[in-house]
Amino acid sequence: MKDINFFSSNSYIYLPSKKNPKVALVVDSSELAISAFNLYNPFSSKAKKFKSVVKFLVLRLNTLFKIFTKKKTKSEFIVYLEKELSESLVSSLYFATAKDKVVLQMQSKEAKILGYLKYPLNEIGLKHIKNEIRAYKILSNLDIVDGYILSKEYKQTPFLFLKELDGSIGNIDYNHVETILKKFKRDDCFLLSTHPRTIQMKNLLQKNGMQKYLLMIEKICKNSMKEYSLVYEHGDFAPWNIVKVEDNYIPFDFEYFVEDGLEYFDIIKYYYQIGRLLEGKENRELLDFIEQNIPIAEIKYIVVLFLIKEIVLHIEENRSYKLEENLIDLVWEKI
Repeated sequence: MKDINFFSSNSYIYLPSKKNPKVALVVDSSELAISAFNLYNPFSSKAKKFKSVVKFLVLRLNTLFKIFTKKKTKSEFIVYLEKELSESLVSSLYFATAKDKVVLQMQSKEAKILGYLKYPLNEIGLKHIKNEIRAYKILSNLDIVDGYILSKEYKQTPFLFLKELDGSIGNIDYNHVETILKKFKRDDCFLLSTHPRTIQMKNLLQKNGMQKYLLMIEKICKNSMKEYSLVYEHGDFAPWNIVKVEDNYIPFDFEYFVEDGLEYFDIIKYYYQIGRLLEGKENRELLDFIEQNIPIAEIKYIVVLFLIKEIVLHIEENRSYKLEENLIDLVWEKI
């Protein structure tokens, strides 16, 4: 992607540090800063405390705190967006851990959050944005999620501008998770041997020459006696991708969306991410955690399929998949 600037003409503070920032937040005024801090949602207790302290200092000592900020000039991209939306914009930036995209929080001059814009930074990010645009078109037509504000191209690069979901992000109990996933369930059911998602995975494994995992899937398909629903698969279903708005729980971040998805992949991803990233579980403990929370008859088969799916994804994005390989070996010895 072309190297472009995403700043508006404001003063920014970088968190958690200028050398390794996750966010660049506008702090010109207390009002703008309050909204900007909504872009920074750490999950660890230490990071949450750090955010609270810095936010307190910025809001209480705004004028003094300006010595730690960096003033930016308005970028051509922000000027372009202002013309498209007929609105003066203030942008704060979130830098994705994978470095594939930047997420802009857009505020008005009056400190009203207008929405969030995703812009790809490389080919992987471009693939994700295109897929998410497709996901929103499909899911909004079914009234599962709201549509987006704007989807266009800037310098031949597509971007996505999403509405704000004014709520809170955090862990939610299983009943709410189940309610969300019911909305993604479709009418058709298949044996694993004929399920579109399984067939897709087998084709991808064949393409990547991964015979070991192809044979595993074929054995699972031969032994499985259960039918599984066709679903719209979120792909990265995790607590930090769900926002509570009043009494509703709304998923977002559909970059890994799969139209013809397999039932249970999303709920496994949910507990996989909680166990691995939030509770630090590893190996057998992590697998037990998933199985305890998803008590279905063929859970070991579905976990293996899930882990193979993760490996294929990691290969496509040039990421390590050693953990998933080790976990598959642990499950497979019990099958």
